[in-house]
Amino acid sequence: MKIERRIFLKGVGSVAATTLSSVALAQQQKLSVGVVGGGIVGASIALHLASAGARVTLFEKEAPAAGATSKSFAWINAFTSNPHYRSLRMKSISAYHELDRQLDLNISWGGAIHWATGLAEAERMRASSLELRQAGYDSRIIDADELADLAPEVRLGLFESAMFNALDGHVDPVDATEKILEAAKLNGAEIVHPCEVRELKFQGTHLSGVSTTVGEYALDRLVIAGGTDTPALAAQAGYTLPLVHAPGILLHTKGARPVLNRVVESADMYFKQFPDGRIVGSDSPYAPDIAEHQGILQGPMDMPEEIRAIHGERILEGIREKLPAAVDAAYDHLTLGYRPLPQDGLPVVGPSPANPDVYIAVMHSGVTLAPIMGRYISHEILNDNSIDELAPYRPERF
Repeated sequence: MKIERRIFLKGVGSVAATTLSSVALAQQQKLSVGVVGGGIVGASIALHLASAGARVTLFEKEAPAAGATSKSFAWINAFTSNPHYRSLRMKSISAYHELDRQLDLNISWGGAIHWATGLAEAERMRASSLELRQAGYDSRIIDADELADLAPEVRLGLFESAMFNALDGHVDPVDATEKILEAAKLNGAEIVHPCEVRELKFQGTHLSGVSTTVGEYALDRLVIAGGTDTPALAAQAGYTLPLVHAPGILLHTKGARPVLNRVVESADMYFKQFPDGRIVGSDSPYAPDIAEHQGILQGPMDMPEEIRAIHGERILEGIREKLPAAVDAAYDHLTLGYRPLPQDGLPVVGPSPANPDVYIAVMHSGVTLAPIMGRYISHEILNDNSIDELAPYRPERF
């Protein structure tokens, strides 16, 4: 998709929500900002910074969306019991609608169906739905008839309760990231890959630039949004980032007959289908705890292709039980991803306490939070002030 530069710049003002003062500041000073990481979070940050007039260079060590983004289920939702975090996620969903209109991200806004098979799980679901409704989130408990109307091709079997969250969506994270980066480039951002940032350079207490595998770059500010690679670079800025090792697998099929535009999720199975018919899903958010996976569970490592295929076929068989129309869906590949999960499950966003020229941006719900974090982080960097809403997520809380 080609975006005419003048049209996009006119429309992105509402997406970026940058004030005239921040735009003027960036243009006047021509602040040079580096962004480490070409996933969806780094792409959004680069877009918002560039659209505000900053001189932006994004460094990606492999290729855009090659890391955790391409291994993400990419479910856009506000499903959390933390009221403050839920509010932030709801704002990001609103920002996604605007970004979708501007960039044609092809988001499926079909909502999400959850189901519970046990009494205790059903009671928790009902309480959760009530809590979401009271927070302004469109959530309701549904019966078998309404479930059949919402997802006629889905066969959940017997269940105690089902819930429908109408505001949820899902997206192809690789395609979305590429479109966001293309928009960032149209606004002047430079995307450099493959390029690994090896060393942060300082003059006294101030950042002067970075040394990379393709050369050195002078910078005024640096945002580290490199997923699981972030701790090593953050340490050079005097910050220890506590991440939890969180491997996860996802089945990806070839294109099949499109029959589902909603996320379907339970405690032991979740799946979705793209408009082109590809199905993505899993029966566990983690790699199975078996002897063959001990290395995977202890630290990042690759998974042999023969094991990938075994798991992929197993997961696909489970999905076919719930979605009989997927009988023509063929296994394509299985991804093993290492998610950047902060220790308390909440985002880590803000300047390094030891060096404010270096900004940390790590979050497990990266796909959901990308639009709002791009907006807020660019504002903080360009205006050199803090947004109160991000206070619970600062690096110094650990």
